[in-house]
Amino acid sequence: MLFRSLCLAAIVYSGALQAQSEPELEPAVRVVRFQVTYLEARVSELSGVRKFSSLLRNSVLASLRFINKHWLICGGSELDKKSTDCGKAQVTGESFGASGYKINATFIAERDPIKNAKVEATSTVLAVVQIGLKGGIFQYTNALKILGKPSQDLPFEEAFFCNRGSVLVNGDRCRKLLSKRLRDSPLPLHPQTPQHTPSSDDALTVEEPAIDLRGLAKF
Repeated sequence: MLFRSLCLAAIVYSGALQAQSEPELEPAVRVVRFQVTYLEARVSELSGVRKFSSLLRNSVLASLRFINKHWLICGGSELDKKSTDCGKAQVTGESFGASGYKINATFIAERDPIKNAKVEATSTVLAVVQIGLKGGIFQYTNALKILGKPSQDLPFEEAFFCNRGSVLVNGDRCRKLLSKRLRDSPLPLHPQTPQHTPSSDDALTVEEPAIDLRGLAKF
């Protein structure tokens, strides 16, 4: 009887230790990317637009901020949300063919369902960006009017990433890696960075922590 009680106590204690040793899962960073395509752009005139790249980025950011005033799509830390970058947004553009141009926008987004900024309602990032596209939010009246009217097609994808020192599990959660080192063993000069595994094969890739979106802005 005593032996059975000791075994039971040992099992319970072992389970408690295992639970304590396993770090809790944290939400991964959600990164989304969408593409707006213009099929009737005056591509030959793009080089004549002063500071075109800056104008393009600022215009797309203005569109995202306008959406965010109504639907809370911009993610990241609380400091990120207060900035004007909308989830550290990265914007690039490229021409194709004689009259084609596409804009790629990548940013840290809130998880679905997103909330309405004014009333009790929910939606998704894709849905509200599509509504903005149909409403003309990406048809510009400044120097970018040479892009013309955008197509209603909206390629969209998402992936989840973890910061350095964590690994992606269950598709959208992060678990911190436990660092175990013998007392007398030297510290590594170049600790390895855990790989970030996207939610779909070859959808998005990064070389830095999840909050650094360099290299993500292009299809």
